Amino acid sequence: MQSGSSATGSKRPADHTRQRAKQARAIETHAQILDAATYLFSTKGYEGTSVRQIEEHAKTQRGLVAYHFGNKDNLWRAVVDRMFEGLMVDMTHRIEVLTDVSQQEAAPALLRAFVRYSATHPELNRMIMQESVSAGWRIEYFVHEHIRPMLDRFGMVADTPMQTNEEAAQFYYLLVGAGAFIFSVEHECEALFGFNPRSEEFVEKYAENLAKLMYAQKADG
Repeated sequence: MQSGSSATGSKRPADHTRQRAKQARAIETHAQILDAATYLFSTKGYEGTSVRQIEEHAKTQRGLVAYHFGNKDNLWRAVVDRMFEGLMVDMTHRIEVLTDVSQQEAAPALLRAFVRYSATHPELNRMIMQESVSAGWRIEYFVHEHIRPMLDRFGMVADTPMQTNEEAAQFYYLLVGAGAFIFSVEHECEALFGFNPRSEEFVEKYAENLAKLMYAQKADG
């Protein structure tokens, strides 16, 4: 009995090691699928991307998208959620850092943070532009699950003045267009002007200049 108990006990560490390795592989596969889906959804669009293409790009076995996410719709939502989660973590950290500064100083700082995130994650704006071409559940998901809540939170910190819907739309699309579009079309910029706009040096200069431009009137006032 003792020898059997001892043999059983000796297997447990090995079992735990195998279990941890299995969990690590599952986490890695989950991330690989998300990365592949992010790239394909942002370049080929939702309709132009198949589950099989995602699995091939992720270099995973067939059926793993269904195993990890259920279906393509859920995977698309997971891609969007992850990108906005990264943006919100970055913005939230920036808000916490800016608690002791004036609201006039906070707004340009948040804009600079948005520019930096857009430069490192151009897929987000590319996907929004694709889905904005037509009405449907995906653009509704973008707006109601992420964009509107983010704008509400940003407005509380950035001292956004009361505006009509038309005025708010003008400011929003000026800010987002200027803050993200150039990074979404990096290859056009490179072909047209001979440099990659996502280089760290350019991003910092661009973020600073855009903040000055967008909030110049407030600063002067």
